Amino acid sequence: MSLQTIRDPSIVFSDFAKVSASYIIFTDGNKIYAKNGDTGNIEYIDTDISNLLQNVINTLYSNYGGGKIFIKRGTYYPTKTVNIPDGINLIIEGEGNNTVFRYTSQFDLFVHNPSNPTWSSTILFKDLKIDRSGSGSNISNCFYINYTKIVVFENIEIIDDYRTVTDNDDGIRGNNNIIAIAVRNRIYNKSFGIWLFGFISIFRENYVENTCYVGIAGAGLLPQHLIPAGFTSGGITIIENNVCVDCGRQDEAVAVDYVSSNPVINGLGIIRNNLVLTKNYTMNSAIVSIRTSHIIIKNNKIQGSISGNVIALPYDQTINYYVVKSNTVNVTMTSTETRPIIGLSNYIDIEGNDFIINSSSTSNINTLSEIQGDFVRFSNNRIIINAPQATQIPHAFVVDALGNMNFYAVVNNNYIVSPIDPGSPGFVLFASNKTVNHFIRLENNYLLSQKGSIPFVAIRGYNVNATFNAVIKNNVAGALNNSINIYSEISGYTTTVNLDTDASVTLGSGGIVYYAKENSGKTTFNGDGTTTQFKIVHNLISTPSKVLVTPASSDATGSFYVTADATYIYVNYLTAPPSGTNNVVLNWYAKV
Repeated sequence: MSLQTIRDPSIVFSDFAKVSASYIIFTDGNKIYAKNGDTGNIEYIDTDISNLLQNVINTLYSNYGGGKIFIKRGTYYPTKTVNIPDGINLIIEGEGNNTVFRYTSQFDLFVHNPSNPTWSSTILFKDLKIDRSGSGSNISNCFYINYTKIVVFENIEIIDDYRTVTDNDDGIRGNNNIIAIAVRNRIYNKSFGIWLFGFISIFRENYVENTCYVGIAGAGLLPQHLIPAGFTSGGITIIENNVCVDCGRQDEAVAVDYVSSNPVINGLGIIRNNLVLTKNYTMNSAIVSIRTSHIIIKNNKIQGSISGNVIALPYDQTINYYVVKSNTVNVTMTSTETRPIIGLSNYIDIEGNDFIINSSSTSNINTLSEIQGDFVRFSNNRIIINAPQATQIPHAFVVDALGNMNFYAVVNNNYIVSPIDPGSPGFVLFASNKTVNHFIRLENNYLLSQKGSIPFVAIRGYNVNATFNAVIKNNVAGALNNSINIYSEISGYTTTVNLDTDASVTLGSGGIVYYAKENSGKTTFNGDGTTTQFKIVHNLISTPSKVLVTPASSDATGSFYVTADATYIYVNYLTAPPSGTNNVVLNWYAKV
C-alpha cells in the first residue's frame, strides 16, 4: 500500500491500523521532533507541542488530505489550541497514559469547528492522557470536535479540577457530527464529562467521575439536508456499559438530550447496562431522556444519594415510546422531590424494575412516581419507599391519560411498600380536563401502607367528561386494616365510573359511580329499639343476584331476612335491635 493511498481521506480507520504512522512525534530533552514515517527524516523541531502538531496537521492536510500521527511516550506541554481543518482524514494516537499532555491554562486543546462545514472529516483520537490538575478556575474543553463525518475517542484519560460552570469545561465535547463514538475513556473532575452529539452517537465502557453538570450525554442535531432520505428523526444514541461516579451534581448523570426545541428533531435513545453511583456527593438526577421520540432504559444499576429524579422523561414534549425495564435502584433522597420514575409518552412499558428509595425526611414528600400516557403497562416491579419519619407522602404512584386518545393502563403483579399517611391514597388513577375514556386494570398487586388505614387506590376526575372503566381486583393489602380501599372522587362535568372490584369503596364528592359486578363492606348503624329495617347502599350496577349479610356485633345477632333492589340491601329484623350508638354492625357482600 502506497503512502498516497494511506493518506487518501476515503480510507477508513481499520485500514490505518495496518500501516505505520505518517508522522512520529517524540521528545528528547526540551525539544520535540516530528519524523516522517515514510522517509525517516526529521521534518519539524520545536519546543512547543502545540506549534509542532499544528505544522504536522497542516502539512498532512495540504499535501495528502490527512494521515496518521503517532505521539510516543513522554510529557508534552501545550500552550495553545491545535486547530484541525475541515475535510481531513486524521488519526492522532499515543501510548496510552505514557503520552501525556500537561497544561493548566484556559484554552481548548483540540478543536475542529469549521464555519462552513462539509461534514467530510474523519478523526480518531486514541491512547492519550490529558492532565490539567492544578488548573484552578481556568476552564477548558479538552476536545471540541464539531461537524465531522465521523469522530472517535478511544482510551483517552482526562484529569482536571472540579469547577461549577455551565458550559465549555468538557472533557470530550462535540456537536452536529454524523457519527460520534466514545469508547473506554476515563474522565475525572470536569463540569461535563462526555457531551458528544451525532446522528449516530455511541458511548461504551467509559468511566466518568465527579462532574458538576452531566456525566455522559449524547444525541444529535443535524441540518435537514444531512439526514438520510425518508428519515425525520434525530438518529440513534446508545449509552451502554459505562460507569458514572458522583456525576450530575447539578443536572443528570446520564442523558439522551436533544438540547434544542427549535427545531425539534426526535431520535431513538438506548441507555442500558450502566452503573450510576455516588460516593462523596449527591447527584441531581440519574438517568434522563429529553426530546427523544423513542427511549429504552434497561438493566441499569443506580445507587447512592439523589436530590432529583431517578429515571425521568421531562414534561416538555410528547414521546412516542418509553420503556423502562429491569433496572436496579437503591438511593437515598436528600430532598422531598425525588421520584423513582416520571414521564409522559404515547406508549409506556415499565416492567421488572427494583426500586428502593430511602429518606430520613420529617417533612412532606411529594408524589413519588408520575406516569402519563395513552397506553401504560406497569408490571412486575418492586418499589419500596423507606421514609418512616415523613409526615406525608401525597401519592406513591399517579397514572393519567396523556391527550385526546382513550387511555389504557395495566398495573399488575407489583410489590409496592410506601409509608402513606392516613387519608392519602397510594395509587391515583387521575384525569383532569379530559374528554377521553379511561380503561384501567389494577390487579394482583401487593400494596403495603406502613402508616394507618387508608384508601390505597383513588379514582379522581376533575372537570372530566368521560368514563372510567376500572377493574381493581385480587390486590393483596398490607395496610393495618388488611384491606384494599378505593376512594372515588369526581367533581365537575359528567363522569361515570364503571368499576369491577372486590375491594371496599369510599365515595367522595360529586360524580356518578357504578360498581359493575360485586362489592362488599362493613356498615354500622345506631339501634333505637323500634327500627327493624336497615338499608345498606351496595353501589352495584343493578339489583344483585347474590347477597350475604352477617352480624358483626352482639346487638346485630337477632333473626333477620334480606332483600335487595338496584340501590339498597334491606336487612329486616323480626325484633328490633336494642338502643345504642354504633351497636348494629353488619358485614355484607353482594354480586350482580
